[in-house]
Amino acid sequence: MAGFGRSESSKATWTAKKKEVSAPQSLRGSGGFSGQNGETIHKFLGKVDLKGTQQVEALKDSFCNKYASSKVENMMVITRNGEVHYMTDNNPRGVDCSYLGGKLKGSYNIHTHPPDTTQYSFSTDADIPAAFADGTRIMEAVDYKYRYRFVVPENITFEQWDRARSDVQDHALQYMAERGMSVADIEENELHVIIEETCKQLGVTGYSRWEVHK
Repeated sequence: MAGFGRSESSKATWTAKKKEVSAPQSLRGSGGFSGQNGETIHKFLGKVDLKGTQQVEALKDSFCNKYASSKVENMMVITRNGEVHYMTDNNPRGVDCSYLGGKLKGSYNIHTHPPDTTQYSFSTDADIPAAFADGTRIMEAVDYKYRYRFVVPENITFEQWDRARSDVQDHALQYMAERGMSVADIEENELHVIIEETCKQLGVTGYSRWEVHK
């Protein structure tokens, strides 16, 4: 997890970030992507009527109930045409969904963060850059304690978002203190507060985190 006070706002960093998110791969990662080293599984599960809200929500809930505590990352993608895909690389730190290509654009997707690698929110070095880059409409993730959601803003570029994120991260302890949090809350809440405050400063309202009730 990133520590307080780390600055990534140099011009060189922005250039590197831009190249990174322009790459053809699209990844999701709970603790930063570390390469795939397990058996890759991809299943096409059929199609769902996107107007059938109850059916779509049931799919999401079923995925969460089945995989929220999985020791490896799992991912489900519902494309803008209603195709439903499941994938895993049996890796505790990441899942590669790049082979879906243009089907990710406008998609809803949800992935898991295993208990041993979760940062209790989206990773800012894998999840969020990839969602901006591949055209995701709504990204969710789930771990054993929380479920979180990020509606990718249409009027904000990743560079704008990440520049604001870096500034917020430099003062993360301050923002946590303003929320009544202490150093003891860093592990569970630092990244959540960074993302929440970044969205607040940019006027982005599409981020939320809530506890999973079992």
